[in-house]
Amino acid sequence: MVEQPDDSIIAVAWYKPEEWADIRRLCPDLHGTYQEWLADAEAMIESLSKSIEGQVMKVDLTVDELRRWKRATGREVDSKVRSQLAMKAAERKHLMRP
Repeated sequence: MVEQPDDSIIAVAWYKPEEWADIRRLCPDLHGTYQEWLADAEAMIESLSKSIEGQVMKVDLTVDELRRWKRATGREVDSKVRSQLAMKAAERKHLMRP
């Protein structure tokens, strides 16, 4: 098992239900309904919370953010990209804590 510092963060990309249809069009690797994605995401968070030390943080990614990233890079928005964007946002939030 990999040791993690107590202040480590696992970021999980989170989406708003009202943006789900647009996000799915932008991210072809996402499938199913928002409710299906939400159930899977919550189960993953529960599992991560039990198996790691550190904090699991839900990070909202908006369709506008994802579109801006795609326009800026010309690349597809896949799960790796969403994870990286979520981690960067989590790190910024973590650094801004008092």
